[in-house]
Amino acid sequence: MAAFSLQLERKVESGLVACGKFDGSHACIVVATSGGNILVHSPHRRPLPDPDDDPKTGRLAWTGELAELRIGKQMSDGAYTITVGKLGWLTDRSVVVIGGNCSVTVLDASGTEVFWTVTGDVVVSLMIFDFDGDGANELILGSVDFEIRALKGDSVAWDVKETAPVTALVALSGCQFGYAVGNGTVGVYEMGQRLWRVKSKHRVVAIRGYDVNGDGTEELVTGWSSGKVDARVPATGEVVFRVQLSAAVVGIARADYRHTGRPDLVVVSATGEVRGFGPGAASSEASEPGDKMRELLAKKQALIAEMRHRAANPGSFASRLAVEVSCGDGAVRMALAAGPGLLVHCAIVFAEGVFDGETLVDRPSRPCGQIEIELRPPKDSPVDVHVKVCVGPMGADLLQVFELTRQLPRFCMYERIEKPIDVEDALLDESGVTIEVAERPQRVAIWLGQNLILPEETEVEVAEVGPTAGTLNVCLRGLRDGKLHRLEATSGGKIRLRTKDSNFAGEVVQSLASYLGLGELGAEANFPEDEKLMTEALERLTGLRETEIRLRAGEARGAAMLRNLLVRTEDARILGDAKNAKTRLAQLRAVNGDLIRDHEIGANSYRDLVRTLKELNAAVQRIARLRVGKAAANAIAKCRSAIRDGDTRALVAVARQG
Repeated sequence: MAAFSLQLERKVESGLVACGKFDGSHACIVVATSGGNILVHSPHRRPLPDPDDDPKTGRLAWTGELAELRIGKQMSDGAYTITVGKLGWLTDRSVVVIGGNCSVTVLDASGTEVFWTVTGDVVVSLMIFDFDGDGANELILGSVDFEIRALKGDSVAWDVKETAPVTALVALSGCQFGYAVGNGTVGVYEMGQRLWRVKSKHRVVAIRGYDVNGDGTEELVTGWSSGKVDARVPATGEVVFRVQLSAAVVGIARADYRHTGRPDLVVVSATGEVRGFGPGAASSEASEPGDKMRELLAKKQALIAEMRHRAANPGSFASRLAVEVSCGDGAVRMALAAGPGLLVHCAIVFAEGVFDGETLVDRPSRPCGQIEIELRPPKDSPVDVHVKVCVGPMGADLLQVFELTRQLPRFCMYERIEKPIDVEDALLDESGVTIEVAERPQRVAIWLGQNLILPEETEVEVAEVGPTAGTLNVCLRGLRDGKLHRLEATSGGKIRLRTKDSNFAGEVVQSLASYLGLGELGAEANFPEDEKLMTEALERLTGLRETEIRLRAGEARGAAMLRNLLVRTEDARILGDAKNAKTRLAQLRAVNGDLIRDHEIGANSYRDLVRTLKELNAAVQRIARLRVGKAAANAIAKCRSAIRDGDTRALVAVARQG
């Protein structure tokens, strides 16, 4: 049962809910209403009531005394999400972390920038959290490109791809943290390992950590767009608490709202309904004994039916399922074949980010001995494929279900060309990246074998005889676009990847460095097409900044003229000078029209500016991923300096040499 409930009698905007102590001791609920107002609700009597307050509802009018501007700073990359905390690699004082357009900026208490780095896309969620349990906080961020990253200074301590933009992050007990993505998925990670995840057709609005069952460990509380609120055990995902609101959840907060010395879980709906739950609230929501009995009886009936079927068909349950994974014709192909005398009736395939809805059901019109499933992962990352196959004889009413899991390697969407000598060098030109490692080509060959799908009894081997003895030469073809890539490694530790795709080159460098355990790695790169696009974007950025300055100056002049005309028009009205007032009104209309046109031009220019900044930051990210450690951090710093100065030559030089 709810510890308290109330009605704000206002429609509340989604995600704009918080709790704070404006007087330093009493918690208040703060929401943004659909009318564009900020509403503060407090159940506590204040010593000096304001005549604008409503004593019946406890709603407080907003006054200027509630806020004081401490820092004002213009963020060129925008501000999409903000968090405050202590980062282990910077200082023991709290800092402000701002997620922007493909970038993260950290400010100290005075507003001075103390850290900046690029990300793959717009940052929409942030969390300061001790990810690895070493006693020092890392920065966890979620971005629009489906990625969760843990930053430890200039290096990426951990990253993982999800299936949609990562919209929320929350710290839980120990090294566990919860996350939510835009497709209705919520889950928990612990030190880089996913413990569980669930998906719903409804959208996740908010997540929060709270001990709802009083066991001393915080559960993951989720508010959904359907109005449902549930709490799950972080280790298993088991639901221990569930409540349904009459409207969509718009926010969840933690605050000592009743002034009891312990925080309450405060849930707000879109219609302004507020419910508060205290520790141990889950005990009152326990299921009835009859529900558990019905569940056990249903399992009993299913087991009895299965035993009868096994007794009637003893041979059908001794079969096995043959599985073969290969690549070709633009996709990864998984062939599933049933045993002798049996047929495949249906296959259910679950793979994150591969299918729409993440699940594919392949049901042949007529059961057959073998089916083939096509998989096309959109990104170069390992994919776990979970398959359930229903197998049985023709006309069977009860089928045997095989469950299996296969992991597709990181570069499964690239097939090896057996005779790389047949690939013309003209198709590859001189684009690519060159790195040097203190490793033999045999180690690189093993890494390739683990990250590609190769035919059975086939391995990547280093040449042992002839003029190419002691070298590795492997040619790959991308199944998505048909582009060619060649990887060459010499006995001296020099590795050269000839490719026109800088994104693929970055993935190769990062994967190889992780496999070889390299903390520092420089590179020489040459991607003329990327350099041309970066140069054009930087030149366009310079022009957009100049346009923005001119537009701001024009808007300032127009606003001053508008104020002057307003005063003159009012003077004419007071003096009864209708002719002059009519003239001033016409001038006002003309100036106002000019300001509206200037605003439209400025809005379009700003959109172009944001898009250009995103292109440049994404290019800087590609440059950084061709290096590891300090080399990547130095490349980011030099690129930012070149972009700030508008120096295209310096930017190209950094892209090539780091």
